[in-house]
Amino acid sequence: MVFRDKRFLLALGCTLSQQVMLALSTYYIALAGACLALGNTDRVLSLISLFFTFALLAYIASSIATLFSTRAANRIWKKYASTTLRESTQSLQYASVKNSKSIAQWLGAEALPTIAHACDFYLGMASVALNIVLTLAVFYVTVGWKIASAIAASLLVSFALVVMLRHTIEISAGAMQQRRQDALLSIEPTWTASLFGNRKMRDAGLRSLDKKTQRYFREINRYVLLEQFVACGPIIISTMALIGLLQFTDLLTASIAGALVALLPRSLQVFGNVHALSIYLSQFFLIRAKLRNLDGFCAGLDRYVPMHEAPLQSVSVWDSFAQKEIQPADLLKKLQSKGSGRYLVTGENGSGKSTLLKIIKDRAADAILVTPETHFLESRSDLSTGQRRLKEIENALSMDPPVLMLDEWDANLDEDNCGKIDLLLEQAAKRMVVIEVRHLRPGVHSNAQPWSFDMAAATGPGRTKS
Repeated sequence: MVFRDKRFLLALGCTLSQQVMLALSTYYIALAGACLALGNTDRVLSLISLFFTFALLAYIASSIATLFSTRAANRIWKKYASTTLRESTQSLQYASVKNSKSIAQWLGAEALPTIAHACDFYLGMASVALNIVLTLAVFYVTVGWKIASAIAASLLVSFALVVMLRHTIEISAGAMQQRRQDALLSIEPTWTASLFGNRKMRDAGLRSLDKKTQRYFREINRYVLLEQFVACGPIIISTMALIGLLQFTDLLTASIAGALVALLPRSLQVFGNVHALSIYLSQFFLIRAKLRNLDGFCAGLDRYVPMHEAPLQSVSVWDSFAQKEIQPADLLKKLQSKGSGRYLVTGENGSGKSTLLKIIKDRAADAILVTPETHFLESRSDLSTGQRRLKEIENALSMDPPVLMLDEWDANLDEDNCGKIDLLLEQAAKRMVVIEVRHLRPGVHSNAQPWSFDMAAATGPGRTKS
């Protein structure tokens, strides 16, 4: 995912260039220290000038790499979000409130920071690894193989620890992502319970949220403890080895001592980078597992597989223009050819009314389905429920779809707004197909004409207009 983006590859190239520049600056400061120890002061100033020149070039390369990395992260997330939305909306089998919330949380709270972190991580890991390798090469050339070998040994220990703990790290990555998702999904119901529920509901919601966040934090703490164990062990080993070399061997000469003194700041940086690389190595499997989880996200969404096999015998469809009841199968056949008309879908709760609308939408890509949970427009706090519903339907009609479906659009609306929408739909049905699931109660009449009816008459072939 990350390495397929050309901007990231440019950032990686700049990072590698940065480390070459830093290695050269390290080399020249080591030579300056050796010359100073030998009394050859003529070359010291020129060598120090080269040190600053290559250090400056390294910082410039680092800044350019950051710019490319930021653009790469933005582009990769944009492409991932687009792909995820396409995959999760290719069938109405994925249509559920749970999936909608999961996708929103996943793209914003998981995918966005994970991709940004992955770009920074891989650049940081490449930077630190190359810095260590090149610095060790400079140490080998300037102060000998023994000191360089003592530092290199710590890297081998770190790599061995990471390989041994790889499986544990990958399991921890999946657990952290899942528990973070669980905690984030609990925020909305907790807010709702706290605002609209009683004290008992509020307390229960807060306890549930606290329990889930604590599980997430425990998983993070467990991983950080593991990470620091991997990071600190090699540093202890290499430090003790270096102290032993300096105290109990006679490897130091005047030039080596001068170079080593000049390299002391770099020595501390190398130790810091060994510590950082140990963390990077442990996080490598963590990041890889997270990116793998991003690729497999859609496969884990809830899916209503038997949607097209759902029994619809208990669903009735009233043809307003023909003034007769038809079967759902007849309606599906009518929709195969372009036309117009207005159809009322009725049935008991759970009979398959909403499923029928989803089947139609799944077969007709250009159809529009409006449900109580559907919001094509941005929410405005200054509008009432009826006004928002009216604007949503007006917006849908302005798209001029061949088929417009509305699932309980009249729920919780007053008679005035019901009448306005009713009239809009009656006019629209002359140029397109309008299919509705209505929320009318038995014996309650709509005020709008000519689409007025009562529920008792809506289910039989002898139905007449009010």
